[in-house]
Amino acid sequence: MEKPNLFVYNKTMKEYKETQHSLIYKSNSDLSFYSAGYEDCLPGYHYGPKYRSYDLIHFVLKGKGKLHINEHIFHLSTGDAFIIPAGKVSYYEASTDDPWSYAWIGYLGISSQTYTYQLMTSSEDIYIIHQLDTEKYEEVISQILGLQGNTTSQYFKANSLLLNIIGMLFEDVSFNERSWGKVSVADEVKFYLDTNYSEKIVIKDLAKSFGVHPNYLSRIFSEKFGYSPKHYLLKLKLKKACRLLMTTGLPVSVIAGSLGFEDQLAFSKLFKKEFSLSPTEYRKYNRPGSLANDKS
Repeated sequence: MEKPNLFVYNKTMKEYKETQHSLIYKSNSDLSFYSAGYEDCLPGYHYGPKYRSYDLIHFVLKGKGKLHINEHIFHLSTGDAFIIPAGKVSYYEASTDDPWSYAWIGYLGISSQTYTYQLMTSSEDIYIIHQLDTEKYEEVISQILGLQGNTTSQYFKANSLLLNIIGMLFEDVSFNERSWGKVSVADEVKFYLDTNYSEKIVIKDLAKSFGVHPNYLSRIFSEKFGYSPKHYLLKLKLKKACRLLMTTGLPVSVIAGSLGFEDQLAFSKLFKKEFSLSPTEYRKYNRPGSLANDKS
């Protein structure tokens, strides 16, 4: 009996899974389609924590929500996409007052991790791609959801649409072909810091894990990025703090804790030293819609 591949869970959610080929077959292919779907979420709807063995990309079509991944919290809205690499535990939740709608596509294969890594390193927020025309991705995913049956021809059609989506993403993030393949220890350390900045990182221990002396790491990192690893990590944390202060109503103590600071006071002192404003003052003067921002 043929396995179903189009699932309509309710009026607000549809998912298409290709079931003609096994996961083992797909994981040994270069890049293979796994599933695609669409959902209009109810206020506060959440999914996870969930571990997946395939890569997944969600495109936010409207509304707002948040993603928890690798101890980070990202607040997302229309025009954002979020990447969940295979092997990461993630949790995401729709806003209670403006719940999001999103479309997603999942894939796996020998080269899937490489392509996902390339997309992540081409984006400022690693797991998030901002300012996308998500409607064009919804159109392609809608074509996948319109596929009928479970034949080899549908498998190839779904794969071709997956490749179309990946191709559009590489174009939208302006992937730098020339820099790829020339990854150094400095690049690897930067990627580690970009994805683990919320943890308590000791640069000396980090250098040891990469098999280099701390002084050597500091020199090559500074030569390539203009900052020592320690300075880069601090600036990265403060940059993330600015975004959270501007886009969320989270208490300063929660923001400090989520970024790996020992306590709120230490965080506030560093923040004020960098920006000449306390975190509360920064939020007051920079949050969209604040009276301090109103120049009319």
